[in-house]
Amino acid sequence: MLSTYLSNHQAQLLNISKAQCCPFTSVGYVKTLKKKLLEITWLTAKKNNTPQCLTLPDLTQLSALVTSEQSLDVISQACIEVMANLPQTINLAFINALLNSPSLHGLAKAIIYKVLLQQHSFNLIALIDLNTLYFALANSAEQEVTTAETVALISAFNPNANIKVLKYVFDELYKSGLVNSPLMSLFLLSLSWEQVNALSNYASHVLTVDDTLHVLLQSGYVKLVPLACMSLNQVENPTAIIALIRRMLGDKLDLLVSYDIQLSAFNAEQQALDAFKQQLQQNWPKYEEKLCVQRLVAGKALNHKLNAIEMSAMDCYSQAIFNLYTYYKSVAKNVKAEVQA
Repeated sequence: MLSTYLSNHQAQLLNISKAQCCPFTSVGYVKTLKKKLLEITWLTAKKNNTPQCLTLPDLTQLSALVTSEQSLDVISQACIEVMANLPQTINLAFINALLNSPSLHGLAKAIIYKVLLQQHSFNLIALIDLNTLYFALANSAEQEVTTAETVALISAFNPNANIKVLKYVFDELYKSGLVNSPLMSLFLLSLSWEQVNALSNYASHVLTVDDTLHVLLQSGYVKLVPLACMSLNQVENPTAIIALIRRMLGDKLDLLVSYDIQLSAFNAEQQALDAFKQQLQQNWPKYEEKLCVQRLVAGKALNHKLNAIEMSAMDCYSQAIFNLYTYYKSVAKNVKAEVQA
């Protein structure tokens, strides 16, 4: 079935891959795209008399694909579409096999990241440890890119951690190219306002304006949105800032800026960027009192338990962040309870 995906449906695979990374595309919509692709792939296989079975490719086949002219994004997305219909035990064994094959590490990194964006990712988060996720996201070819201590600190949810410890973790993430990443989000969401403020002050001395704003907006503190908005004309990549604002506020951003202007600004249209900034500044005072006290991911409070409809309304990246935060907060709580027992 993998060959059918790659031979006949590359455009659909790329559409799904793009949609999963878009802050304006919901999980529900991506799920619809994936369902349609599965249906058309079965029809294509039947028409071509191709064996209609969902099995993962062997490493030899993948090695040949990786060394061909096929896009790594397309290959990894095709693997994900097959994995979505297989038991998690098989998927985990497949990922481990990729990790044990150095020549396939690039593909492994792409697949692990895409797994995080899937609707069923919460089930796999418990199976793919943070060190593996760190490896998948970091700008390094080495699997051991960080220490167990750093990984533990990222998910510690320690309100008493001092700034020295926070700087250490932040520097590790920064050196690995993870300033704007799910792991940085997980780390920042575990911190108090005082900790985020201290770390942001430190970041402003070692990072660019763009990266400093990335740090601020991944903390979930809505009170920081006006500052980011004021800086839109000073950054090199305003699209990334718009995406982060949208991923924090979700559809609550529609109260401040018209949806069409948001989309156009995300596509880096200068007139729309100016309008985005103007509308947000004009409408902010109406909602400031209510919004400033909130800490959100995709417009949802961190302690809010999402139902299926709310989860489907999130974008894929925000859902991944929410799932990571929910799982590791639970882990930290259980560890604390065991220590106190």
